[in-house]
Amino acid sequence: MTAAIQSALAPFQRWWSYRDLVRNLVAKEIKVRYQGAALGFAWSLMNPLMITLMYLVVFTYVFPSNLPHYPLFMVVGIIHWNLFSLLVMQSSELLVGNADLLKKIYFPRLLVPLSNLLVNATLWLMALGILFALYVPLGGHWHPGLLLYPFYLILFLGFTFGIMLALCVLYVDFRDLKHLVEVFIQLLFWATPIIYPLSRIHHPLIQSLMKLSPFAEFSLIFQSLFWADTLPSWKLSLGFALWTALSLAIGLTLFYRRGARLIERL
Repeated sequence: MTAAIQSALAPFQRWWSYRDLVRNLVAKEIKVRYQGAALGFAWSLMNPLMITLMYLVVFTYVFPSNLPHYPLFMVVGIIHWNLFSLLVMQSSELLVGNADLLKKIYFPRLLVPLSNLLVNATLWLMALGILFALYVPLGGHWHPGLLLYPFYLILFLGFTFGIMLALCVLYVDFRDLKHLVEVFIQLLFWATPIIYPLSRIHHPLIQSLMKLSPFAEFSLIFQSLFWADTLPSWKLSLGFALWTALSLAIGLTLFYRRGARLIERL
């Protein structure tokens, strides 16, 4: 049993030995991204803030919603969606964009998408801080269930990371993938209950199919915690945990199988 545990923990111990490299990659990316910018990290907030403001104006004054505390409902969905879409759209070119580094230095290739995840998650924490600052003014209520938010956030990041792994390694051989992802992300936004509640979908078959979608599930989970002031149901939580496990399993399998001869194809 001890040998089995050590064997299972061996990859994590190997990745941990490269923690200084990951920290340097994350720090370098953050510095380079905003080098010379007068506002620095504040620029990372401009895009989500402008998008959120645009939707707030449109769906508050042009197409008003009678949903209670609708601004909070929409902000919760958009903030998490922005992180997901940003990570997924950047993932395609991660390995190709770091080809020179990968050819010169040996280190676990998995650390490239991992460092990108950490960079964007670090910058995204500023947007999350704004959500917490405006939470009560927008109609939210602090409740004990919010203590489980880090658990669901880890599941959300794990699900996204699995998709990132699959896309970055497939893009090495299929360069059209980036454009397909950009189109699909736009369609997926409207097919996910982010700016409208799932109850507005009156067709029973379409509503049932949307409930099975992992993208709808993470929206419903965050809406339950922040907007409805309730814990997500155990079925919803279990379903999304299974989606996360499936995403990571597929992503890691593709990454290691196709990554074996990665350097030759870059």
